[in-house]
Amino acid sequence: MRLHRFIGDFDLSKNEVKITDPQIIKKIKAVLRIKSGEKIILSDGRGEEAETTLISIGSELIKGLVGKKERRGEVEGGINLYLSILKKENFELAVQKAVETGVSSITPTITERTIKTGLNFERLKKIIKEASEQSGRSIVPHLHSILNFEDAIIDGKKSKIKILFHPAGNFYRPNKEQGAISIFIGPEGGFTERELERAKEEEYDVFSLGHFTLRAETAAMIAVYRTANNI
Repeated sequence: MRLHRFIGDFDLSKNEVKITDPQIIKKIKAVLRIKSGEKIILSDGRGEEAETTLISIGSELIKGLVGKKERRGEVEGGINLYLSILKKENFELAVQKAVETGVSSITPTITERTIKTGLNFERLKKIIKEASEQSGRSIVPHLHSILNFEDAIIDGKKSKIKILFHPAGNFYRPNKEQGAISIFIGPEGGFTERELERAKEEEYDVFSLGHFTLRAETAAMIAVYRTANNI
């Protein structure tokens, strides 16, 4: 039976761990109705996790015994997604699936064809945390502040590998070389020619994900998954 997973600022270095986060306590006690003696997985959000046996469940504090520990691997260097802001539902879906498929950080980006610019960051952070727990990850990807395209292109240069996805690019074959990766996904109308040229000026590779025109949220999921798994 698959154990329920929770990510938080847990101290897993001792035999006993305390859970004080009200949201996690509510979920354990009232939503999932987990009982003392049952096991869960706790992750410290930094890559380490432990199978934990609950020994007491209170309204403000839950205690557990730390069992088998494991350090979960993530993509070396990290995948940094610069995602053009989409319509609310589409952007939230893209964020959720990017987390499930291995992204390390997400930067909402305003491009020339961006229509909507407002985001509910608290809701997005909740989606990211829940997607991390659901997909078995041991970290919570970071959600950065909104950047315009020009600033995002410069920011993305911190990565060793820099990719902008566009239907006009060459077919994407992930680089086996290890290192941080920045990937850019355009809005519903795609990147403009000026944006493509600007990316090339900053030595970005321009790749496509195939012959078909994909929705932005689909492209984000496929790009992250293929990059994370080198396929």
